[in-house]
Amino acid sequence: MKPKILLVEDDDFAAVFTTEMLASDYEIRHADSGQAALAMLAKELPDLVLLDVAMPGMSGYEVCKALRENQANGDLPVIFLSGKVSEEERLAGYEAGGDDYLTKPVSAEELRAKIKLQLASRAERLNLEIDISNAYSTAMSAVSSVAEIGAVLQFMRASFNCDDYAELCNEVLKAISHYGLDASVKIHGQQGEISFTPNGPCSPLEDSVLSNMHQQGHLFEFGSRTSFGYERITIIIKRVDRSDIERYGRMKDNIALLAEGADARIKAMDSAELVARQHATLTELTMNTKNALQEIEYSHRAQGLKTNQIFQNLQKRFDDSMIFLGITHSQEDELATMIQEAGSQARALYDEGLKIGMHMQQILKQLDSQ
Repeated sequence: MKPKILLVEDDDFAAVFTTEMLASDYEIRHADSGQAALAMLAKELPDLVLLDVAMPGMSGYEVCKALRENQANGDLPVIFLSGKVSEEERLAGYEAGGDDYLTKPVSAEELRAKIKLQLASRAERLNLEIDISNAYSTAMSAVSSVAEIGAVLQFMRASFNCDDYAELCNEVLKAISHYGLDASVKIHGQQGEISFTPNGPCSPLEDSVLSNMHQQGHLFEFGSRTSFGYERITIIIKRVDRSDIERYGRMKDNIALLAEGADARIKAMDSAELVARQHATLTELTMNTKNALQEIEYSHRAQGLKTNQIFQNLQKRFDDSMIFLGITHSQEDELATMIQEAGSQARALYDEGLKIGMHMQQILKQLDSQ
């Protein structure tokens, strides 16, 4: 496509001559007055303006000033064509906002060279503006990305201070609010299930939707919502704007990181709660064992004392009864020996019991030190 040039010239012969000079390389449009030129510029901007200085009604300088007052025309190249060659005229053209000043008659080679130079200069400026705009957008995107990741890191730090599911839900929702998003969260761990929105517990319907989305995998898009489902947590982001593809992509990545971190924290909370229950059970078992051992020891000591007392009483009764039994000395000696042997055996059993008791004492000391 040929570049478009607006030629503003009141002299018909000069206009035709210039048009024929440039027609092979450019699309030429002609305005025969300053007012007509401004009207054409209001409808469509060319790539360059060739502007005669001396025109009736409105001079070329006045046209250029009016053109420059519109910010949309700020970078539009303007080359003055004039029969006046003084430095004052050139300065007037510069002050009016022109980019170059050629004196009539101008050669075709010089005019083409000047036009080519101005169009190249404008293209370079436009490319530079695009590069600056892209660099700015990239910088802003990087700043936004850092801030968004910072919200995830802040959540990670805060999650370590959460003692239950409700606190963790609140921290998840707080982190998501940094992205300007509305969400609902459901935790389903070993300690039960709980679901929240920023306004409090979820309605039964929303809770059921969260349960259903839990089965749809890590990422699922439906309507204006996006769900993130992990083993122990489900997050639904509401009213998602997918028109900004880059921002939506960052949102998905960051919420996925958030959900994965929350899932790991729930697992840690469940493990800690399980360890606490096991510790409580072990503590209770240890206490019950200690009490049982103490009762066994007390019972064993009491039985030993009772057994010893029984044999002492039996020996006394036997000695007192020997006078009235009417038995021979040999029979009396045999009975005495039997009683003594039985007493010795009972004391031996008691001594064995003492060894067991000492072992129990060691076990009790170990239990006390736990």
